[in-house]
Amino acid sequence: MNIDTFLQALANGVMLGFIYAAVALGLSLTLGVLGIVNMAHSALLILSSLLTWQLVNGFGLHPLLAFLVVIPAFLLIGAGVQRWLLRPIRRQPESSGLLLLFGLLIVVESLALAIWTTDPRTVRLEGISASISLGPITTTTNRLLAAAIGAVAALGLHLFLQRTMVGRATRAMADNSDAASALGIDTGRLSVLTFAIGVALAGLAGILIAMTFTFSPQEHVRWLAWAFLIVIVGGLGSVAATVTAGLAIGLTETFVGLLLPFQFVHLVIYALLATALIARGGGFMARSERRI
Repeated sequence: MNIDTFLQALANGVMLGFIYAAVALGLSLTLGVLGIVNMAHSALLILSSLLTWQLVNGFGLHPLLAFLVVIPAFLLIGAGVQRWLLRPIRRQPESSGLLLLFGLLIVVESLALAIWTTDPRTVRLEGISASISLGPITTTTNRLLAAAIGAVAALGLHLFLQRTMVGRATRAMADNSDAASALGIDTGRLSVLTFAIGVALAGLAGILIAMTFTFSPQEHVRWLAWAFLIVIVGGLGSVAATVTAGLAIGLTETFVGLLLPFQFVHLVIYALLATALIARGGGFMARSERRI
């Protein structure tokens, strides 16, 4: 492997890693703060991609303007799901919420298939699909933008959790919900906000997928596996853990793809996942207690 090939693979892996991290941010947030395994996460990702395709290819909206439509819509969807579906069963066994969200996954997938069928979709990227060359590294504007937006989303979530009063209250609720409530934190409203942000992050990641990949309604299973993979490898330590895991998987996928046939790439990644679970018992950056 010469230096040019190495630099190209490194750039591709980093860009892919930031996109992967964005895919897992919402799942990591809801699981880390609320202890909710959002089984519908991937279906919402693909729904966002399909809505982006409809807005851009169907209605002629610029791809970057799709963020202004999709993210607020998904914020409201997330708030509604938490407020009217999950909150009424919060005192029931955790399996009840898991089954409810799995049912939501089925509903979203069926709706997507009914409206958009199983055909693969590609978003028209007018104005943001040009090739860019930086020395030996060549990429496209849309891939670079998607990676940059993923990185900014991760940084924004980190700053929100670390530097704002609401973020500190969210971390307090993640550490001990009862103690946070005793201190006067409205954990009910904060739970709605947290889940809403998690779903909005899924909407953002869905747009990034639409900007970068070909997709179809039934492909959400792949992205659910990838999101869980990143959360497990990184653990529930912090936003930085999710980004680190995303970058690790993106770089591994890229470099292994240079050395082995494509069909072995995912096998190697899942072998690394097994190694992480055995060696660290919860991810490379796992901690003894749940924190965000």
